[in-house]
Amino acid sequence: MLKVPTKYLLLVNGLLWTAIGTRIALIGIDYYQRLEQVPWWYFLLSTIVFAGFWFMFTGVVRKYSARILAMTEPRTSIFRTFSVKGYIIIAFMITLGITLKRIQQVPDSFIAWFYCGLGPGLLSAGIRFIVRWWKALTAVTLQ
Repeated sequence: MLKVPTKYLLLVNGLLWTAIGTRIALIGIDYYQRLEQVPWWYFLLSTIVFAGFWFMFTGVVRKYSARILAMTEPRTSIFRTFSVKGYIIIAFMITLGITLKRIQQVPDSFIAWFYCGLGPGLLSAGIRFIVRWWKALTAVTLQ
């Protein structure tokens, strides 16, 4: 099992979510560049998708940060970060993302505005994990 010092689990989560969010956003940007025309409301749709994921991921960050901060072992497997339900949701989202890109009937414009909303949502969650790690680290250091 891949174990890391428990105090770094929030940082590991943050870096993973940030990397994944950046990658998805870059895919969305690539799909935007493939379009001949980009109506202004596509950016509005990206913003709405981002807002939805911002609120959804706010709860996820709060829940799993509390889970990690409650761990008392000095070293913990990175796979204990999420619950079984969390991993099922992650697997579903990955499968859905791959399926959307593979289905010919899904237009490039949908991938563009949806991924440009989802990517920054994941990225912002990653940043929030990192901020929580930093706050927890400095709180322990200051005591």
